[in-house]
Amino acid sequence: MNKFNQFLMDHGTKAILILLVLTYFKSCGISSDLEKVKKDYREMKAEVDTLTSTIDEQTVNKEEMIELIKETPAWKTLRIEEISDKERISINALEEKED
Repeated sequence: MNKFNQFLMDHGTKAILILLVLTYFKSCGISSDLEKVKKDYREMKAEVDTLTSTIDEQTVNKEEMIELIKETPAWKTLRIEEISDKERISINALEEKED
């Protein structure tokens, strides 16, 4: 304990100054990190606003959606595959029936 007290008497002020300098530098780094986060937040908010306005312009009503689903070939193919899996009939046979 005596050695520790002697060390603090000789080098205590130096140790305190070093800790204060390190604390100061640490606090400076937080500010720059906060600015980066704010910048990322602004970019994300702008992107979300852009996507929201795009979605509002491209809204499809119920009738248009039903028409799109009925006319889309991929939907028909999916329906044929679903029926063939359900009833264990080959896809080619179902396609011939529909044509």
